[in-house]
Amino acid sequence: MNKWIGLILLLTLSIGCETTTIDSSLIQSIPDHSKVVIALSDLQDVEDLMQNNPLFNQLNDLSRVKELKKASSFLKKYDLKSQSFVALSMEGKNQTTITLLTDSYRTSSDSTSIVNKVTYNGIDISERSTENATFFTADKNGTHIASSSILVVESLIRRELENYVFDSAFARLFERTHNDLSIYINAADEEWLYQYLLGNNKVSAKNFASWYQLEVDNDGQSISFDGLLIYQDSLKQKQKIYNDLKAQPNQLDKIAPASFNHLTSITYADHEVLKANIANYHATKLQIPELLNFFLKNSQEISMIQLDSASATVFTIKSYEDFSVNLDSLSSEKVTYRDQEIYTLSNSLALESLNPLMSNQSLSKMVLIDNFVVLSSSIKAVEDIIANYQNGTTLSNQNWWKESRKKISDSSTLLKITSLARLATPNFKIDDQEAKVLNKIEDNTVRAIISQYVHEDGYAFYRMEIPYATTAADQPLVAQMGSYKSERNIIAGPFLFPNHVNNTFDVAFQTDDFTLTLVSESGTEHWSKKLDAKILGVVNAVDVYKNGRQQLLFSTTDKVYLLDRTGEDVDKFPFDPKKKITQPLSVFDYDNNHDYRFVVTTGKNLTMLDAKGNLVKGFKYKADGEIVNSPQHFRKGNKDYIAFTTDKNELKLLSRTGGMRTNVKTKIETRSPLYFNNNLIQLVSVDDKLLHVNPSTGKVTTTKTSLDADSQVSFTSRSQLIQNKNVLQINGNKTSLPYGSYLPASITRVNNKDYVSVIDTGEKKVYILDNQGEILPFLPVYGSEAAQIDGGKSRYLVTLDENEVLIYKW
Repeated sequence: MNKWIGLILLLTLSIGCETTTIDSSLIQSIPDHSKVVIALSDLQDVEDLMQNNPLFNQLNDLSRVKELKKASSFLKKYDLKSQSFVALSMEGKNQTTITLLTDSYRTSSDSTSIVNKVTYNGIDISERSTENATFFTADKNGTHIASSSILVVESLIRRELENYVFDSAFARLFERTHNDLSIYINAADEEWLYQYLLGNNKVSAKNFASWYQLEVDNDGQSISFDGLLIYQDSLKQKQKIYNDLKAQPNQLDKIAPASFNHLTSITYADHEVLKANIANYHATKLQIPELLNFFLKNSQEISMIQLDSASATVFTIKSYEDFSVNLDSLSSEKVTYRDQEIYTLSNSLALESLNPLMSNQSLSKMVLIDNFVVLSSSIKAVEDIIANYQNGTTLSNQNWWKESRKKISDSSTLLKITSLARLATPNFKIDDQEAKVLNKIEDNTVRAIISQYVHEDGYAFYRMEIPYATTAADQPLVAQMGSYKSERNIIAGPFLFPNHVNNTFDVAFQTDDFTLTLVSESGTEHWSKKLDAKILGVVNAVDVYKNGRQQLLFSTTDKVYLLDRTGEDVDKFPFDPKKKITQPLSVFDYDNNHDYRFVVTTGKNLTMLDAKGNLVKGFKYKADGEIVNSPQHFRKGNKDYIAFTTDKNELKLLSRTGGMRTNVKTKIETRSPLYFNNNLIQLVSVDDKLLHVNPSTGKVTTTKTSLDADSQVSFTSRSQLIQNKNVLQINGNKTSLPYGSYLPASITRVNNKDYVSVIDTGEKKVYILDNQGEILPFLPVYGSEAAQIDGGKSRYLVTLDENEVLIYKW
């Protein structure tokens, strides 16, 4: 069953009426081909579910939701007092019909609401009006019929009830399960409900199961659906493949990356029963390759992991100690990735014989990770799984999953977990307006939708869990989103760059042939562009047109580049100063209004450009010594300062026009960049003193610290970082990391919060700490050099492992 079922049910039940216990005699009056049938007792509980469901308000703009509300609006006219059904069926190609069946009722409708009456087969049909729509009512043999469609009413009047059964499987399930509020879903097609919610009426394949019966619970932390699924051994229905497999513990969460799209886990006590069920489903003798049979025999779980990069199949081995296979003899080659050997099978493993449980893949890449055999057609998928397993960024370590796991069984014959991102990107065509609604759904509303089945004797006990984003679930996590392995040495970057198209971040880097490449968060290459020389400093993100679409701005030793997100040059760029550029490009936005100024340093000289690449004629700086660091812009009060130092050990403080703003008489020889904190310019001198310069007066003071030649400092406007090897002091809070070989830490402001990133190159670990010196959960992650953090709605960490770019979201 599709995981959107819970949502569609809630939307379908957007009504306000009260009922009592159901009478199964009404089954004969259920409209043909009904997709959803609700046995009603009291819908006040449903109203409560609607009010406390964080997803509902975000789906109000779907056209199908509006249609459902309109079709069901007449139900508000009824105050039900006894047995009732509400049924959803389809009329024509794609029109929703809602029908009420009851034998006793009280309605607020009176004769004035009747706009027309007709007699059909001797029974009066009344056409009534509501505020939003019309509906039709009739009474036949003690049953009151009300429907949004006159065609349904007419068909029920024509129906001879004697010996008529709406659906034998439904009747069998209903007799066993009906309660005060029971919901029944036609399960003939796995995707019907999902497609229906998004505007389609998919033709039923009739090969999944018969019916679901569900009961709803909302505890404020999640919404749950519990009940039974019925399937028939006499029909070719997919669910019967799982019958009597004897559920084993699901362990897929220990190997599945937290950044999954979709997960499926199938467990079994005896692989021969599984094989027999598949053979029975196809009504043919099963031919399973020897290696596949070996894996099945030694496993208790077969799973599928779908990632952005590709998919993988995983076998959970019963006993690692007893699992004996010569992987070298099965493979034609092997490579090492993060100390794990990845084998290329001489003969790819075909999964065709396990259809329809697994897709028809041919798997050639294999790795053994503890008690998991991971196979894929893509080495990148295998590498992503290895990386997340080593990083500890698997599903089992996510707080939202830990909370959800308490509410589901440890064992199931079938477990499906679908991410919200996957559900929001259907693999079929939908209307642009529907796509906009889905794109607005935030993953801080729910993390995923979990469906669990335990099959036995023609039934499956079923539970769906939709966890809300609770405080525990919202704790930061770090998940590797993707990677990109370059064939050449990376000499600059990686740099994070915002993608305004999908609200993610892309990554730029430059290789030793001076090629600049931009890749997506999943590691998919967007474009490459050959440059003239190595990039100096960083790649900046600027919005020169003030329309939210950002460009990449940077300089090499020869030119200043401004590229749009497709890699094309913008306006008059690249700018050629005719002299070697000696410092990274400076970017000023004096008034935070995107009226940018770009400052180019060429030895002793400064050149200022506007956002179009024109020279700013009003800026004139009189050269006075070689400039030794990139000019910075600081503002104190209503005054701007352009600050830099020269080889004459002078700190220059200029105005916007390039004239001297403040004369600093003290000689300053710096070994650090210039920072601005607490309204003072901060820097470290070559004799390891922390200096503070008042830009208004030019006065220089010194703070007594324990700095030495190994010490590093960094500032933002609100935070201070002092590093001495593995000891970090962040805003006065001291944190000692494990002993190691640490690169200089950096402090970055992201969404009004300061974070520190630091790399242990020996252990290849990247840490992120908050502004109180606390290491974020799920860290460190794997990486060996050049880390950068940034973000918007989601935060990103990008780092390198030799020539591989590693992209994390946190």
